[in-house]
Amino acid sequence: MLTAVIVTYNRKELLSQNIEMLLKQTMTVDSIIIVDNCSSDGTYEYLKNCGWTTEPFLYLKTETNIGGAGGFYTGVKAAYEAGADWIVLMDDDGRMADEHTMEILYRAARKLYDENRGERKLFVNALVQKGELLSFKIDHMYTVVEAMMAAKNGLIEGAANPFNGTMISRELVSEIGYPNKDFFIKGDEVDFKQRALDVGAYVVTVVEARYIHPMPKTQERKVLGIRVPFLVEDPWKEYYAARNFTYMYKKKGLYKAIVFELIFVKILAVFSMQCRKIETIKMVLKGVCDGWKEKLGPTVTP
Repeated sequence: MLTAVIVTYNRKELLSQNIEMLLKQTMTVDSIIIVDNCSSDGTYEYLKNCGWTTEPFLYLKTETNIGGAGGFYTGVKAAYEAGADWIVLMDDDGRMADEHTMEILYRAARKLYDENRGERKLFVNALVQKGELLSFKIDHMYTVVEAMMAAKNGLIEGAANPFNGTMISRELVSEIGYPNKDFFIKGDEVDFKQRALDVGAYVVTVVEARYIHPMPKTQERKVLGIRVPFLVEDPWKEYYAARNFTYMYKKKGLYKAIVFELIFVKILAVFSMQCRKIETIKMVLKGVCDGWKEKLGPTVTP
């Protein structure tokens, strides 16, 4: 059974574009789970009017906003407990590029599964793009052309941009469990991918399977000769990014990355970009402190 999981929050128009393309796929999806993070924009009414709240749809609305991490935890858990063999994870602001994306992704995953690579623990991602650019860089690649050239037999091994057209096998979920709901937002997808790598799962991007997603407004600068991203979001979002990545880096013993990436580079970005500087720096430092103490959960509200 193939199940799609979409997490949404106050983006009913973008969500509808995702669903419409999902319904056009040449590879039929057996069920579509929509996890609504307590939207206030009339998402349920919109979906009901479209006929998207009954089979094959499963609409799950949370009592409060539990963040993207909580949403994907809820969706993957529901899909797994319903017996899904394959689960495809998607945000509400992305969508399959065309009607063949799911079929291409599934055929690649099925081929790897039958070959028993990664002990059938599979994490297979579409190539995430916006026009001719990658929405998020893969290794040091920024364009679709670069990704195509780097692929071997149509695959980029060890790399993926979850949760954007991400197909995972039931065996993987059995091994590593669900996304960490206590992250709330930021980094839960990175953590899930790393947990997959840690158990020897086969993580790969299928370059012929395309997924459309907006690009973050990131500026890249050179700091001490290293190319690093400069991106500053709302202070509460910066808190969760700092906290969750500190938590992950500490577990891996990446202490220098905490100091350089999460503190030094972020403070440089704050002072070079338009933002609420003092408030943002305070939240970043609080996030690093809480991440070091492993204090997770929805501790800061928007």
